[in-house]
Amino acid sequence: MIVTSGFVGTIGRPNAGKSTLLNAISQTSFALVSKKANATRRRMDFIIPFKNENLDSEIIFIDTPGIDSRHLRNDDYKYKLLEEYMLKEALNAILECDICVFVGVASISKTEINYYANFIKKYQKRHILVINKIDKLSKQELLECLNEYKKYQSHYIELFPMSAHSLDSNIKDSFLSCIAKNLPEHPHFYKDDIISTTFMRDIYKEAIREALFERLSDEIPYQSDVRILKIEDRENMIYIKAQIVVEKDSQKSIVIGKNGSTIKSLGIIARKKCEEIAQKKVFLELFTKTIAGWSKNANGLKQFGYDI
Repeated sequence: MIVTSGFVGTIGRPNAGKSTLLNAISQTSFALVSKKANATRRRMDFIIPFKNENLDSEIIFIDTPGIDSRHLRNDDYKYKLLEEYMLKEALNAILECDICVFVGVASISKTEINYYANFIKKYQKRHILVINKIDKLSKQELLECLNEYKKYQSHYIELFPMSAHSLDSNIKDSFLSCIAKNLPEHPHFYKDDIISTTFMRDIYKEAIREALFERLSDEIPYQSDVRILKIEDRENMIYIKAQIVVEKDSQKSIVIGKNGSTIKSLGIIARKKCEEIAQKKVFLELFTKTIAGWSKNANGLKQFGYDI
């Protein structure tokens, strides 16, 4: 039996479904999933064991922020500091991983094809191509879409059409098998019971951020974040104290809501997400704080773990 191990960067435009795919493969809800683009801000890893009659593999997926199309086109565009950090996280994953999984969106639009064409032109990286959200197209449209991508078949290892939100088990198995056999022969890096090396503090933070996006996706802009102040693993439950940080007092008022109604409902959503992750009862205390301009300077970003 061949033993393989390696790192796999998931790459694609914002909102392509990278996090949804990794949650489906790992059968967890670690990665932040949102209908809003650029929800993922920092890399997070998922350690997936895969074994068949020929292979014993440890696949370490790296979830990354989406790559802005302006970067792939080499546009002379000045990014904001937080955008710059997110781009750096994605590009580091491309450089450091053994292979990439490029996640594209099923579409007959030239915009999607051009995004992929620009990626392979800029980065000559071995990759597997996933065409996600195929359920959004008719059979004829999907055929047209796949024919367009097949023009680039000399660039990718294999192409997988799929719907990540309802991932078919046979497709999942074929997908993981393809990755496993294209990783280096190497002993496993981690013990079998480890599913991520990302700190639980950061995983809970992402769960609360996801709840914030769900509950206040239109009202609260991206200049908001979550800071975990305290975690205690008590006998029958986990206690989490967290702070939602915004840049304006008007945003703080929105988060709190009339008589605290919004932060209460947000807390219910976030607590359920944390309990799903912890597989244990969670007591979650949420607070809000205004820090003016935190996302616009390096010191402010470093407070939230974004090392510019």
